[in-house]
Amino acid sequence: MANRTMYMYMSLYYSLIFAALGVFSNYLGLYYNEIHLDHFQIGFLTTVGSITALFLQPLWGIAADRAASKNGLLLLALLMTAGSVWLMPLSDGYFWLLVVCSVIFYSFQCVVNPLGDTITMELAAKSGFPFSRIRTAGSVGYAIMAGMAGWFLDRNIHYMFPIFSIIIFAAFLVAWGIPKVEGHQRGKSKVAMKQLFANPTLLRIYMYTFAVESTLGFFVTFQAVYSKEQGLSTGLIGLGIAIGSVSQFPFMIFFESLYKRFGIMNILLFSGIVHAVRWVLLATTMNPAVYLFTWVLHGGTFMLFYLCLAEFVSKHVQKELKASGQMMNSLIMNALSRIMGGLIGGLYAAWFGIRSGFVAGSVICFAAVFLLWLYVRRNSGYGSLLHEQHEKQQQEQQVSG
Repeated sequence: MANRTMYMYMSLYYSLIFAALGVFSNYLGLYYNEIHLDHFQIGFLTTVGSITALFLQPLWGIAADRAASKNGLLLLALLMTAGSVWLMPLSDGYFWLLVVCSVIFYSFQCVVNPLGDTITMELAAKSGFPFSRIRTAGSVGYAIMAGMAGWFLDRNIHYMFPIFSIIIFAAFLVAWGIPKVEGHQRGKSKVAMKQLFANPTLLRIYMYTFAVESTLGFFVTFQAVYSKEQGLSTGLIGLGIAIGSVSQFPFMIFFESLYKRFGIMNILLFSGIVHAVRWVLLATTMNPAVYLFTWVLHGGTFMLFYLCLAEFVSKHVQKELKASGQMMNSLIMNALSRIMGGLIGGLYAAWFGIRSGFVAGSVICFAAVFLLWLYVRRNSGYGSLLHEQHEKQQQEQQVSG
């Protein structure tokens, strides 16, 4: 497959995957609210998916690293995701049955993004096109569908399930044409996943990511419910989500240049500050103009962490653990942070209210930024160290190749 054709093909795949999320992830809380679940139950259900991912993502990562083809596992995950999402509305609002259905669904859905990233980044490295540009196509699909979904779901929130299923099945059909990528531990001595944490810089990045992204986990769980409680319409919420997706474009398009110029730590510090400012605004006022501006800030939050961690793993983790590394990124950013933001945040919201949760989130972010800044200041040579590690890894790969 020619480089340009592969670029366009993978862009189509990403646009479908994230279009499906655009109609699902940000509105699931509204569905839970529609079937009369309380704040704690909503937070608990959000956490169920994260806990499921916590246990299963490492196993999926090991399986992918040792598989003859990572593509086969991706196809299985896509097909089962498209089918199992129907279990959620079939639970008919019974809480514990909905919990079981959510476990089944997230057992497969949790692997789709990190495994797709692993495959795509390897193809991008071989073909010479930047991963961040392909990820931009995903945000285009997400923005279009998120904006449209606000109007569809204002009529009937249950529409999210068939729309999500159809789009994921379309992605499954497209995924058949993705070039095969093998697992690099296939037929070789096995590399333990704990080797990921032998890199002290990666370990500190994960700790910082967990702290900051836990506050985003709280936002994802409760933003739609909070917005409705403040009198905003579903259509305006959809417009905000679409704006948030579009706001990520500049960061994705110019990420390679930003990463080379400023380095991972400076980008992560900047993003932590943007998180904190966003929560302050949500906690102090909720008029429509400010609400939409908080979505403009979205581009400087999750996406920067996502791209920084993906790039770091791609460049500084040995090839035998690349799938496991991308799974761990997802585990930290989505599973562990959503457990903290959804479950603990749900308890906090039940006691003190959602608004107070955003105040607490801003405090956590400012504290995390300050601690990481101290670490960077005291270890000013970390940039050259990472460069040396990357050069050494490239030399080893050239020798082994």
